[in-house]
This record gives sequence, structure tokens and C-alpha cells, in this order.
Amino acid sequence: MKISEIAALIPAEYRTEILEMDMIANAQPTNTCSTMHYLATIWKNYIEPTFTGDCNLCYSRVLNNYKQLLPTLIDLEKQAKLMNAV
Repeated sequence: MKISEIAALIPAEYRTEILEMDMIANAQPTNTCSTMHYLATIWKNYIEPTFTGDCNLCYSRVLNNYKQLLPTLIDLEKQAKLMNAV
């Protein structure tokens, strides 16, 4: 699956929240970080239903994936704002 396809799976309201609160930069790949837990929940619900946050390595993988998605998430958000402005 392409990065743009994966990013499109995240609903717009969550995408907006992730970007506005700078969650990707603020998350720590541990099971004690509430921001990481939120990102992992979105990942499990919309992208990888079989994801289990059993270890910090699991969270690290998800956070790295979000970091790769970040430019695409920003582009999708810009496009959404342009469409809403019309």
C-alpha cells in the first residue's frame, strides 16, 4: 500500500488533531506515553487492525510509520482546508 493510501485511511478529524497538537513529534515510543497510546489506537482502528502494543518496539515501529506519513498528512490537511474555503 502506498503512503498516500495509508494516510487517507486516517479520518480527517483525527488527522487534523494529530497535526495541530504536533503529536508525532511529541510522542515517545513507550506504553506509558498517552500521546503514543492515542496514535497507536488510531493506527489499530484505521490502518492495522491486528496491531498490539505489547512492547516498546511495537510502538517505535508505529511512530516511525507516522513520521514517514507526516508530509502526506500535511498535504491532505492543506487540501482539505482549500476545499473547505471554497
